[in-house]
Amino acid sequence: MTPTRRYDGSAHRHPEAGFSLIEVMSALVILAIALTAVFATFISQQKSFTVQNRVAEMQQNLRQAVEYMSRDIRLAGYGIPDNVAVPGAANPAGITSIRSLYAVDNTTGPDQIYILYMFDMDANQPPTTDNASGVPANAGSITVPGTTGFLATGGELVLVTDGTTADLYETTAASGTTLTFGGGYGYNSGHGKSYPAGSPPVTVAKARFVRYYIDGTTDSTHPTLMVDRLGGAPPQPVADDIEDMQLTYGLDTGGDGIVDTWTAGPATPSQIRQVRLQFIARTRLPEAGWAETRPALGNRAAGTTPDGYRRRIYDIVIDVRNSGV
Repeated sequence: MTPTRRYDGSAHRHPEAGFSLIEVMSALVILAIALTAVFATFISQQKSFTVQNRVAEMQQNLRQAVEYMSRDIRLAGYGIPDNVAVPGAANPAGITSIRSLYAVDNTTGPDQIYILYMFDMDANQPPTTDNASGVPANAGSITVPGTTGFLATGGELVLVTDGTTADLYETTAASGTTLTFGGGYGYNSGHGKSYPAGSPPVTVAKARFVRYYIDGTTDSTHPTLMVDRLGGAPPQPVADDIEDMQLTYGLDTGGDGIVDTWTAGPATPSQIRQVRLQFIARTRLPEAGWAETRPALGNRAAGTTPDGYRRRIYDIVIDVRNSGV
């Protein structure tokens, strides 16, 4: 800056523009307040987004669990003669024969359910019939027109029925026109049923025999709905973070097609008209500051310890289509 001269000849400098310390401090305070507000809004929005994602994931787990189980429950008993309990070695504890629907009630934890039906809906796994000679008692194999759709190495569950009675077997081999049985399910378990040749024909088809349960021990922080296919394969996960499952049967004890009583325990298959399926799902991770206790469900009491999980209850009544007349 070039100095100017006064009339008296002395040099004079104009003052330079700038901010005082007070102005700078005031600006910093205002900026800090604005950034705090922006940060608080960001944190709030991020938390809301995270919660919404976790809730959406939880609801998706519920939908998957219900969809998967509903299909099997509706088909329970399909292809099995009315009111027949199927002999087999892999039975639930406490019963001597397999039923098309069998609930294991638990008042202190999640319930379990066993479901059995004939699986003949897949064109790649068609049912077949026995040969003209029938099926002898305690036979280790059966001759059929063909073994298309059966695994050559075995390990599959098979229903054999004449429309009046039925047996459940596990294959150990399938070749040509011969199905070989073993593995702990049928003939080798001492069943003496004989299916004579002639009418009615004997149907031989794959069986779907499954157990649904909640695994809360492998990873206690993430209980998982599991399906055990009961044919030697390891159980598989169906839906994550399913905390509780409760089941009750709607029974028609009067034979008029109307549900007149409900029970949580085993029931006569031909009386079952509906199954009430109840789930509790929870978020995958707990949320800081959120206190919630597991609610009561079915005949299981509520939890006693609040935690940080959000939960949803799903309650659905499923009609059973193949439980008998």
